[in-house]
Order: sequence, then C-alpha cells, then structure tokens
Amino acid sequence: MNGPAHPTPRRGDIWDTDAGVRVLVISSTVYNEISSEPTVVIVPVFSTELDTGFGVDVGDGWAAPGLVSSLRKTRLQALVRHVDVQTLTEVNTMLFRILATPER
Repeated sequence: MNGPAHPTPRRGDIWDTDAGVRVLVISSTVYNEISSEPTVVIVPVFSTELDTGFGVDVGDGWAAPGLVSSLRKTRLQALVRHVDVQTLTEVNTMLFRILATPER
C-alpha cells in the first residue's frame, strides 16, 4: 500500500476509511494478502440498526451484508478492531440469506 505502513487487512477486520465510513472486511485473508490485488471486499458498518432488517449487530454498529462492495486497500485508514468468529458467521449467513431469496 502507499503511504504509512498498515497491517494487511484480515477477514473480520473493521476499518475506518478515508471517506469517514466504517467497513467490515469479508474477503479472505489470503486474497487480501495478494500484493498485486489492490482491493478488499467489504460491507459498510453503520452506527444504528438498519431499517431493512438485513443488518447484523457487530457490537459497536450494524454491518450491512446487502451492500457488498469492493474498496481499494489504500482507502483503509485505521484498523478499529476484529470481530469474533460468531459475528463473522452471522454476517456470512445473512449474506447467503439475501442471495438465496427466491424471485417472485
């Protein structure tokens, strides 16, 4: 990454970004460690519960698995903390529920 040295983003990390948005990294740590890959896969973390019902409580905010996106690693500013395995599993489960919802 450019600029100050940062730890490699890990699956389950919550980061603050240069845009003032907090994000949860959901791409695999192996993927994130590929130096030629400039992005990570993330979901935003909001300070309040989501109205959609698709939010996952991550302790100090709500992850939004329905808003999966990629983000350049250089946009990550400060590592906030790492969520536990159960929380990451709940985020994954919610994402799968969203993706598996049948068409009407």
